[in-house]
Amino acid sequence: MFPVRCVTYVPGLYRIALGQSLKEQIVGAWQQVSIYNEEGGVKKHVYGDKPVGLTVFDRSGYYISYLSKPDLPKFAGKNRQKGTDAEYRAIMQGMIAGFGTYTVEGDTVSIKWVASSYPNRAGTTEKRTYKIAGDELTAVNPTASSGGTSYSKLVRVK
Repeated sequence: MFPVRCVTYVPGLYRIALGQSLKEQIVGAWQQVSIYNEEGGVKKHVYGDKPVGLTVFDRSGYYISYLSKPDLPKFAGKNRQKGTDAEYRAIMQGMIAGFGTYTVEGDTVSIKWVASSYPNRAGTTEKRTYKIAGDELTAVNPTASSGGTSYSKLVRVK
């Protein structure tokens, strides 16, 4: 017997809506909608109420992500290598970016970091839980780089 699949027509694209594994569904670009961290029962919106972010999972197993506050301050000078301590602090506390490779087992995605704006991640592997419903992806990261557990909502980029 063959598995039952539901095919939905989207102009210019056929998508299989049911019967796909997370590994098949996660491929693509995802825009950050919301994120908060929880630690010791306290919720913090580290990246503000309207974070700016993009996460990409490609078919060959590469992962890249960028996440920031929407209102990161600009440097006073025209050279990012000559910022002030206050400018560097504001940027580092208001954004995170990195890339690596990923594997999927069930609803768990393991990210093996190659490089990150938080260098402690490089060479490590983090596990996160993902769920997809339609074009919405929710993620739980128990090892958030800013402490605690992060809870994210992203939508598929169309």
